[in-house]
Amino acid sequence: MAKEPGRDPHQRRDRREEILQASLHLFATKGFHGTSMRDIARSADITEGLIYHYFENKRDLFRAIIDEHSFLPLLRTLPQLAEQLDLRGLLIVLARGFFDVLRQNTELTRLLLQEVQVFPEEKEAFFADAVGESIQELSQILADRMNERARAKVDPDIAARLFFNSLLAFFVEQEILGGKHMLPVDESAYIEHLVDMFVKRLGPGQPKSAGPKLVR
Repeated sequence: MAKEPGRDPHQRRDRREEILQASLHLFATKGFHGTSMRDIARSADITEGLIYHYFENKRDLFRAIIDEHSFLPLLRTLPQLAEQLDLRGLLIVLARGFFDVLRQNTELTRLLLQEVQVFPEEKEAFFADAVGESIQELSQILADRMNERARAKVDPDIAARLFFNSLLAFFVEQEILGGKHMLPVDESAYIEHLVDMFVKRLGPGQPKSAGPKLVR
């Protein structure tokens, strides 16, 4: 893809981020198919043609938003965290990070909840990237950390799905549906209970290599 002339790499990264932020806001408010490249260019205060120096089309923009503003960046730190933490500590860090990402990107959360249910291509992109990779990474960690007793009874893929679905359902209930005003629940207590149920079922899951414990 062509580079924007007259700008150094740092300036190009800033411009690219401005386009992503404008796209995310418009997708969340007007819908993916209700937003044109012209709308994005106007919101980012650039020419429409300049967008194509960074992104091939709107689908490419949508994928970039998922890749850079969703849970994926945190997820990709899991292998390093897994070397330092037992299973309980790892799941607590993961859950807290998941909620932090969702809170920092409420527009993305609303976009995904609204848009990917309606438009198959965007749903495919989201599930192939964010959901699929999340389940795969956590499933592998759970499989490696299960005690022998749990390994004979628990499917790590299903366990990974249950964990992420429990987090997402809690966030949607509290932040999107207004539950924090009508049925408030302490987030830390929810995380602790959820993680403790998993650890009780799967075992403590000590890290393979010794290292400093970040979370007890």
